[in-house]
Amino acid sequence: MNIAFACDHAGITYKNKIIGFIETLGHKVVDFGCYGTESCDYPDFGMAAAQAVSQGKCERGVLICGTGVGMSIVANKFPGVRAAVCWSDTVAGLAAEHNHANILCLPARFASAEQLALWIETWLKTPFSTEKRHKQRINKITELEKKLNKTSL
Repeated sequence: MNIAFACDHAGITYKNKIIGFIETLGHKVVDFGCYGTESCDYPDFGMAAAQAVSQGKCERGVLICGTGVGMSIVANKFPGVRAAVCWSDTVAGLAAEHNHANILCLPARFASAEQLALWIETWLKTPFSTEKRHKQRINKITELEKKLNKTSL
């Protein structure tokens, strides 16, 4: 699977470890930056990765900033993107299973590289639930995007 990756300066310290870890799971990572420790604007990098997921160029994405919140706000502007902020292994699994989250947004300032790796692995390995109630909710989100004319870039 192709995984879009982006971070800002807060996530840069984890970047190589996380990309390497995802690749050990057998996935290809498409790196959308950032590329240095100098302060930068997370939307510049998050939007490039989210657009790749939205357009189907990557099946999923991992975005890292200080809290994960900024990246999630950016990513959720794109049609078909369901970005979830994650802060535990349980939340990562539920984001995949119940919400069919295709982008995971992680908090560099509140977790270790090992924690982030565990959450990513759980999220990638957890299948989307086939229960009717979860499918129905995702369908409602898709219909809302259509209603808001958010169906194409």
